[in-house]
Amino acid sequence: MTMIAALFGFLAAAAYAASPGGGFVVSSFIIPTTVRPNTIVLTSSSVLHPLPSLHGTKISTRSKAFLLQSQNDDNIDTTTLDNNIIGTVALLVPSSSDQLSKFGSKSPVQPPSHRAAAEQLARKIKQFSDGRVVAQVVTPSDADTSSVLTSNALIALGLSSPQDIQFLSQTFRKRRTAGEEQQTTQSSKMCQFAVDCGGNNYAPIVGPYDEANPSVLATIAPFSDVAAGKRLVTQMTDLFEKQTSDEFALALMLFFNRFIEKIPWVQHSIDVTWEKGFRNVNEIYAMITKCGPCITKCLADENCKACISALDKIDTRDQVASYRTVVSYESELLRDFSLCILQKNNIFGCSATVPKIPYVKPLSSFRGKEMSKDTAKGIMIGHLEGCGDAALEGCRELDVSWKVTCGANVAYDQFPSQNQLFYPSAKGDSMWYDPVFRVETIDKRNVWCKRHYRVRSEKVPGTFRFSVLDNGVTSDEFWTIVDCAEDLSWVVFHYAGAAGAVGQRYIGGLICTPDGALPPQSELEKIWGVLRSAEIEPWELFVVDNNDSSPGALEAGPPPLDFYRKTASVIG
Repeated sequence: MTMIAALFGFLAAAAYAASPGGGFVVSSFIIPTTVRPNTIVLTSSSVLHPLPSLHGTKISTRSKAFLLQSQNDDNIDTTTLDNNIIGTVALLVPSSSDQLSKFGSKSPVQPPSHRAAAEQLARKIKQFSDGRVVAQVVTPSDADTSSVLTSNALIALGLSSPQDIQFLSQTFRKRRTAGEEQQTTQSSKMCQFAVDCGGNNYAPIVGPYDEANPSVLATIAPFSDVAAGKRLVTQMTDLFEKQTSDEFALALMLFFNRFIEKIPWVQHSIDVTWEKGFRNVNEIYAMITKCGPCITKCLADENCKACISALDKIDTRDQVASYRTVVSYESELLRDFSLCILQKNNIFGCSATVPKIPYVKPLSSFRGKEMSKDTAKGIMIGHLEGCGDAALEGCRELDVSWKVTCGANVAYDQFPSQNQLFYPSAKGDSMWYDPVFRVETIDKRNVWCKRHYRVRSEKVPGTFRFSVLDNGVTSDEFWTIVDCAEDLSWVVFHYAGAAGAVGQRYIGGLICTPDGALPPQSELEKIWGVLRSAEIEPWELFVVDNNDSSPGALEAGPPPLDFYRKTASVIG
């Protein structure tokens, strides 16, 4: 539901370019805000030397074992791992294992320790890189700490003791000195950050840009690699400081994508960037020539024009903020605008496929019987009234199938009042899925948003393919029923999706209940184990506000739960 949001920052450039006297193209091109990074492989116990080829990167037995341990698919050929790895990350955490991190501030559990957080971040890095970037967790007191010097990226997390800080300072200094001595294309492509390590950021390095020794080229040559590195320092710092696993992994993917090899998760950009160079001009020209009427209509409409203006003031990579803005001004003109530019003409040449990592096993049996497609559909239908024999015993005949109580995606699952309606199609074996959720707009109004997905069963019972046209952009999703209480008191879903027209991919998980409240404590330990089987830690969850008596819910009024269903039940 947020895929279209990133588009409109770029659309602002085209819209103002097409307007009489519009000077936006020049200003946006001079000060683009988005960056896309890459990296280097560094070796030696104390001095960094560039490897001849990144594709020949070797990983340690410990790193390889961790990668395999975190992969649910048992049919992995370990002999191919080294050939697929493009880079490495060292996550340096405190020697003391009891220090709590700042991750999980919005979850239903206490924050994890720095080490526990780092272990999950390593898995997330694997997921976002399709298994091509390996991360290793290290402490200053480990017997083998060589990876802090040999890894492409070194990220220190939460170090505070004098001994740990001394180790950090010495390590950063060694990496910096080695980079200065090895002035080659490979050796300049390194990355190091200190996150939440007291008041000192220890002068981060990204690619050829070193904050401790900034080059004048970073200012006077915006197309240069050193300027790209400087922009990435700001972008990655902002993402790290949000203290979520998704944004942490995203920051590192941007680095690898820019300085080593393309990472599909972040390969495509629909923003005006220095990295694109004159391709920005070609894309804007194509938008004007192929979708000029849509742009003209948008500029003639105050609501549509206001949306573009508002989106130009925010970072479109912040999907939550972007989506809030889009729904604040949502209209058919905006939908037609993106439909022309993205789906019909693919102006930006984007592509994206549904992520395959992690592999999540679906629930294989339910109520003592092998899972069937009909039973899986019944679990989806949950408690929705009026579904007849398609519903399972225990259906409470409510106005929703499920309410989301917690979700594990930073973009999707922070919205309040999340209602799910699953129901059979009037024709054929497919189903419909209507999520109805509340959004607080940028001008502080509370409004309901709704979407209409087609749902088809996949070959394996308990798995489904979802598709939706959201504000002109088609999204393709793969959903899995991971587990469900036999009395239908809770269900856990996992999803992986892609919006090819904007080059975006996403993964997440949901805990749902009939009323949106957390399951009882007696059930939570089992549910946490279910989530971990899908490579989701409980601290990654965001608790959804389902309070119908909250000021925002009262202002929004009754949710339009039957908006699509009353029509779909007739036409299929």
